[in-house]
Amino acid sequence: MPPENLTSLEPTPQVDVIPLGGLGEIGLNCLCLAHRDEIVVIDAGLMFPDPNFPGVDIIIPDFYYLKERREQVKGIILTHGHEDHIGALPYLLKDVSVPVFGAKLTLELAKNRLEECQITPKALIEVKPRLKLSLGPFDIEFIAVNHSILDGLALAVTTPAGVIIHTGDFKFDYGAPEKERLDLYSFARYGEEGVLALLSDSTNSDEPGFTVSETEVGRALSDIFTKAQGRIVLACFASSLTRLRQTAMAAKLSKRKLLFDGRSMLHNVALARSLGYLDIDEEQIVDIEQAELLDDREVAIVVTGSQGEPLSALSRMANGEHKHINVRPGDTIIFSAKVIPGNERAIAGLVNLFQSQGANVIDNRFHQVHASGHAQIEELKLMLSLTKPRYLIPIHGELRHLTGHALLAYETGLAPDRVKILTNGRILSLQNDQAFEGQTAPTGRLLVDGNSLGSANDPVIRRRLKIAENGLIQLIVVLAKDDLALLASPKITVYGVHYQDDPDLSLETALLVEKATSDWREEQNPDEPDLNALIEILKREVRIFFRQSINRKPLIWPEIILANKGPSSEL
Repeated sequence: MPPENLTSLEPTPQVDVIPLGGLGEIGLNCLCLAHRDEIVVIDAGLMFPDPNFPGVDIIIPDFYYLKERREQVKGIILTHGHEDHIGALPYLLKDVSVPVFGAKLTLELAKNRLEECQITPKALIEVKPRLKLSLGPFDIEFIAVNHSILDGLALAVTTPAGVIIHTGDFKFDYGAPEKERLDLYSFARYGEEGVLALLSDSTNSDEPGFTVSETEVGRALSDIFTKAQGRIVLACFASSLTRLRQTAMAAKLSKRKLLFDGRSMLHNVALARSLGYLDIDEEQIVDIEQAELLDDREVAIVVTGSQGEPLSALSRMANGEHKHINVRPGDTIIFSAKVIPGNERAIAGLVNLFQSQGANVIDNRFHQVHASGHAQIEELKLMLSLTKPRYLIPIHGELRHLTGHALLAYETGLAPDRVKILTNGRILSLQNDQAFEGQTAPTGRLLVDGNSLGSANDPVIRRRLKIAENGLIQLIVVLAKDDLALLASPKITVYGVHYQDDPDLSLETALLVEKATSDWREEQNPDEPDLNALIEILKREVRIFFRQSINRKPLIWPEIILANKGPSSEL
């Protein structure tokens, strides 16, 4: 029997790490820390859809776990302003109204997203590096990091179970301005004091060495801007303010004026200038009309569309669809961004279009016109050496990135049982310097389609894919209300199906529909007709007919209309 004075002791504190998105995937970053009935949320990001989700605007995490515990959530902390970390914030705040914390630029970008979705947050609270904040049982210190967007923050969270460090997206850029560099000292200080768990960015865990500094990109851009004989067109992400800084410096050194184009580019440049993050003289910026009056060697156009997005400014230029800017022989097109997997074909198409019009195309294969915002292998090892965590939890990346991060951690001396590779919804509990799994949280993806939310298995999306692949056959059948007789020949409309070689196909389809309807009618009570049965019959018969006739399986869409008898005519 334990001594009497030990029976009243509190149980050993336990803190749960709960990933709701961002593990095993790129984007959808959202992770929670929980102690008893109090939760802190870190990031709420989105993912942009691939061709498997036609018509879908964005994809967000399923926040069911947090909605069911909305009273336990103490706040949401944003590590930086990229869409894969803030884009789903409006959808979370609709149901979980709590304060949001982030750096100045991050909050301004989030505010714009909230205004677009007509969401009024409970509070947007600005934080800065080395500021300390208490949210329930969590004491949080913010640590400056470098990334491809300014105002990136890591979090050192002192919990009842120990210190947890969340790096956010980061890299070591020793060429950055001193006040913007990653805070080595703070990471090392926590490493000396003791770190229970390091949650570290894994995006570039398969890239050797160190990331290139933005200053090297600036030198390469200055060289290209100076030597180019025609206009410069540079495409990059609108949020890459460090890249825009280097571009502005290159333009100034080469005596070129800057023309910004693309809705998000114009917005972010104006915002960054107003906040003091982007120092560009007013006389260095021109509009379309002013640019047309300048010599080509005096113009640099900065646009969105580095990933081949079909509606972007760059794509419209390549396709000759831009209202004001046409590609000219001698233009230099710079793709100043890493190719996101899946976009290779779209970007290659743009390159071909530009080259066919006499433009020169430059990307990172031969010139250092891009630098990643994510730590590479040696930097990930350095972070481990600085923080000396008891446990590493790789975050942000596909499974190959998480596994790669684990392998390099072993090289630094971390034992395999000290690395925990999680999946979304898999809860890791930290207690008494030990880590164990077992519980799960509900997770998933929600598709934002206009004003609607659907699941990844939404039947609407499956129908869109089927239509895109095999086409659509629409059948309109008009029946008399009193006796179910056909009042007009069935109308057959074909979308996306080749049948021009057989002009009688539409007629044969109509005759098939008439016969199937007639056979169905003989078995029906006019007072209680089974219209659903007719719909299924028409789907089956027409589907079989098209498969046998032209070896295609289009989606069949029957519509049955009951009407009063009148003069007979075709629809």
